[in-house]
Amino acid sequence: MAERRRGPRGKLKHEDVITRRFSPYKVMHREARKVYDRIFATIYGQCVGDALGLLTENLTREETKRVYGCVCDKLELVHRKLRQDAHRAKWELYDWTDETDQMILLLQSLVANSGQVVPKDFGRRLLEWSETGFVELNDRCGAGLDSATRAVLAHPQFSETPQQAAEIVWRNSGCQSASNAAVARTSILGLHYYTAHAKVMHNALEICNTTHPDPRCQASVVAVTTAITLMMQRDEKHLKKSGEYAVDRIISDSYTYATRCLLGKYPEIKELKRYMFATSLKDLQLAEVGRDSHTFKAVGAGFWALKQKDFRSALQDIVMEGGDADANAAVAGALLGCKLGLSAIPHSWIESLAHRRWLDGTIEVYLNMMERGRAQPKAETTV
Repeated sequence: MAERRRGPRGKLKHEDVITRRFSPYKVMHREARKVYDRIFATIYGQCVGDALGLLTENLTREETKRVYGCVCDKLELVHRKLRQDAHRAKWELYDWTDETDQMILLLQSLVANSGQVVPKDFGRRLLEWSETGFVELNDRCGAGLDSATRAVLAHPQFSETPQQAAEIVWRNSGCQSASNAAVARTSILGLHYYTAHAKVMHNALEICNTTHPDPRCQASVVAVTTAITLMMQRDEKHLKKSGEYAVDRIISDSYTYATRCLLGKYPEIKELKRYMFATSLKDLQLAEVGRDSHTFKAVGAGFWALKQKDFRSALQDIVMEGGDADANAAVAGALLGCKLGLSAIPHSWIESLAHRRWLDGTIEVYLNMMERGRAQPKAETTV
């Protein structure tokens, strides 16, 4: 069990978002503020979604209503005090969980490798984190890993050939493991080199295959990173005349790219479509017994959220469904954050996040690397 984190909280450096120049992406100066706003909104959207989702993770819809019904329309991270149990005690109050920890590991790996995705490096960082957590945050180990990831990390080949180890474990499981851990950590890859969509998809698949080689997991990460990339690009075909996002078109194109991972798998394609185009949370059955951690549940929650216009209401509705709420809300928060921007995220959720100063520093190092041209892009690849 992870020791509760005792770390500093810092104020969100919103002025840095406004004043930055974003030279590697050739963005005109007047657009730089909007670009940085969406970057921070995607990352913080994931973080607050993850932290808020911990309130109801592993609970049924009925249990969430009984515990949090009196505050369901004004949820705050502090309301986790209303449910004290062994699972929630693994994390400090106001903390995010393993979904965001893994995203941060990926961010750190990108910095260490000059912007390149290196599965072996990410795998080693994930393995070390599983044993020690983030030492600088006084962790004792990484908490919250799903059983599929734990099985892959335990394979003797993982430290040297993580993708091969993941493939072996997946095949030995009967090719049935399709949990949401890969898609819940992948939002950062929708931002990284967002001007090169093919590279984004390639990177997402490389990291997905480090632990989750199932085609359904692959389709999930492609769908989410594609949607984020398309929003970052702001191509006119994905915008309405008003300048707002043409969300239906973004979802449709994201679905099309995702289905490339499911060629010949018609039942899976049909299921993915049902989740990505769902019009109500009830249709998603997020707390479905035995399937609440399925990767398509998180995808469905994310793309349902993308259609919404109010960040607080959308995230609260998802969290109140229970199930694997932290993963579902992490994906939803990243997608909706990218769409609506930083100002749409409740200030109280950001202000109360634990370790925000540390998180800001991690993001700062990554952005400085990209700005100063230290990233060394390779030739673009295709899926």
